[in-house]
Formats: sequence, structure tokens, C-alpha cells
Amino acid sequence: SVPFIGHMRKPAALGFKTGGDSYDARRPGYTDESVDLIVSEIIATSEAAKTRDLKYDVLELASGTGKLTESLSMKLPSHMKYLATEPSENFLKILKSKVLNVDVAMATADSIPLVDNAVGSVVCAHSFHWFSGMENLKSIHNVLIPGGKLILIWNMKQFGHGWMSAFYEQRQEVVKRIGGSLNDLFNTMQWRKDIDTSEDFKLLWHKSLAGVKFQGDIEKVLSHLTAVSYNLLPAVERDAYAHQLRQILINWPGLDLNNITVPYTTELYVFIAQ
Repeated sequence: SVPFIGHMRKPAALGFKTGGDSYDARRPGYTDESVDLIVSEIIATSEAAKTRDLKYDVLELASGTGKLTESLSMKLPSHMKYLATEPSENFLKILKSKVLNVDVAMATADSIPLVDNAVGSVVCAHSFHWFSGMENLKSIHNVLIPGGKLILIWNMKQFGHGWMSAFYEQRQEVVKRIGGSLNDLFNTMQWRKDIDTSEDFKLLWHKSLAGVKFQGDIEKVLSHLTAVSYNLLPAVERDAYAHQLRQILINWPGLDLNNITVPYTTELYVFIAQ
């Protein structure tokens, strides 16, 4: 059985069932600029809510192995209360092993173990597109105080950049092959469908920032690009796709196979609970 609960799309529920160590090693963190912006939003929200008895200043949903958790917990004031939640037992084990200054719990967006109006800010790092439905929005809104923030961040691959367009075509094939929907991909922007029509949230701002720097030789880049969804394929198919992608890189004009850059931007959204 899959150790997941709640309204989470199938490819995520299966893809994050295993491979926590690999995911933690392959996936990049977040830029200092974006982390500082998130920290300032959390602090400002908690300062404005001083008269309230917040259970947590920040609740992180789908914390994964703690990529953002680690950065935020180091930069937030030590007195601030932080709850990191994650539905995958495998990923939760990695998160707990980091021994951060945060509380940790197994939960999903529709099964948050908190009373209403308990949280100043909710943060989702490279994850909200997996659980962006109306049921989850209602649950998130319930635990936020009025005027609380929903902060969403993604490391966005630039699929229109050179060889990345060929990789994206392959990725679309893989998503379909594992029974997913292209609407589940962040860059299709389908995750905004419900939140844009919700009466519970209003967009405060969105910034498209300089992205993380991810560079490496061809094997490191291949490992990075095939970290999650490709693992759901039968081994023969996974190897075939990896071979196809390797050939794309090898034959791409002017590409230095010992020093390939995966181009990113950081997409940061802040919504306010109404």
C-alpha cells in the first residue's frame, strides 16, 4: 500500500513513496534571495498577529526531505514556532534525521493536525501543484489566521532553453506513461485554477527571480532530471528514456558534457487569507 493520505495526485503519491536519499542528494535547494523574502513575509505576518496566540508561526506542507525547511529554520528567529509536515514516511525519515529546530508530523493539506486559526503562514516548496484542489485550499484556509499568508515557491526549469525543450517533450511522454496528467506539471499553471477563483485567498504578489545554479557533467545532470517520475517506469523503459536523453545531450551542438547547466528561475507567490 502507498503510505499517503489525502487529496494528492497519483504520480506524487507513488513517486515520493521511496527514494528519499536519492531525492535529497539530487534536488537543489533554494536561493538566498528567495529564502530571505519568505522569512520576511513570515516575520511580518507574525508581528502583525502579536495579539493572537499562534500555535505555529509557520506550517510547511509537503516538506519532503527538508530542502527549504533547513534554510528557513536557520534564518528565522529561534523563538518562532515551526511545524514541518510530510505525507511520505520515506521522506519524513530523512527530514527527521536532520534534527532541525522544528516540529515534524505526518500530514497532508486536507488532514492538518491543528485547530482553526492556529497558523500565521503556510509554506509549500515545489509541491503545491500536487494538491492545489479546492478541498485542500479550504483546509489550509481553516488553519490560517485572517490575514495569514500562503507562500508558494518553485524551482522552475526553463524548458524553452535549448536542449531543455527536447527534455520537456520526453518528460511529457513519461508523465502520460505513468498515468499522470500534464495538468499536474507546475508550468502548465493549472494549479492556479482553484486558488484564482477561491474567495478564501487573494494574490498579494508574484516574483520571478534568478534561479538556483545547477551544473555538472552529463551523468550528474541525467540523474538530476530523472529523479522522480522516471522511477515509476519499469526498469527497461526507464533505461531507454535515460539512453534517449543521454543521446540528446551528446549530440546537442556546442554542449560541454563535462559542464552542463540546467537553467532555472525561482517562482515565488504570496497569497493572503481573506
